Amino acid sequence: MATRASIIMKENGKPVMAMYKHWDGYPNGLGQQIEDIIAGGPVVNGLSGKTKLGGAFNGSGCLFASIIAIMKKEPGDVYITSLDSVGNQGEEYLYDLDVVENQVNFTHRAL
Repeated sequence: MATRASIIMKENGKPVMAMYKHWDGYPNGLGQQIEDIIAGGPVVNGLSGKTKLGGAFNGSGCLFASIIAIMKKEPGDVYITSLDSVGNQGEEYLYDLDVVENQVNFTHRAL
């Protein structure tokens, strides 16, 4: 059975995009995976030299794209969705990811 979740990705408190995850959306699954990605490197303003995917993030847009790139292994499971659809897809968990002045704030709650 699926444990569905949505992530609202924000910049300075303003929602930018949403992602839906069909499988393993519980905090010890999806939540831990996001925490591991965030811990992989800082959010910076400009990259110098070669950096591997997940080693640093050139702003919030790079972080959000990296999360999707790292999670999307095959068709299905991970989807970009509209902000309006959040909470209307049978989700059990909602995650908020907000980048404020290159600091990442990450929270979750059960729906």
